[in-house]
Amino acid sequence: IPCCQVSSGINAEYGVVDDKTPVATILHDVQIVDNEDLPLTSLSCHDVPVDIVCTPTRVLRTKTRIPKPAKIFWDLISDTMMDDIGALKELKAMQSNGQISQ
Repeated sequence: IPCCQVSSGINAEYGVVDDKTPVATILHDVQIVDNEDLPLTSLSCHDVPVDIVCTPTRVLRTKTRIPKPAKIFWDLISDTMMDDIGALKELKAMQSNGQISQ
């Protein structure tokens, strides 16, 4: 799982972001593809759809209707990620102690 997807999940678990929070990214023009070239079936449950794409030559608003993940998919978190990302450890402990709902 790429780190940006983990941070998005952490922020969603804390209630800092939700499905209405805009997500932007920076790409090169050659990285832009049509919807037909990237079918929804190729996306994973943890993929974060973007609302705004900035390239060197333009700004695109995607008008995506793909829902953003609202949680961490704990079964996809490796032991290494858990060791390396302190916020994951803290969030898991807070959920275990009932400080944050699961």
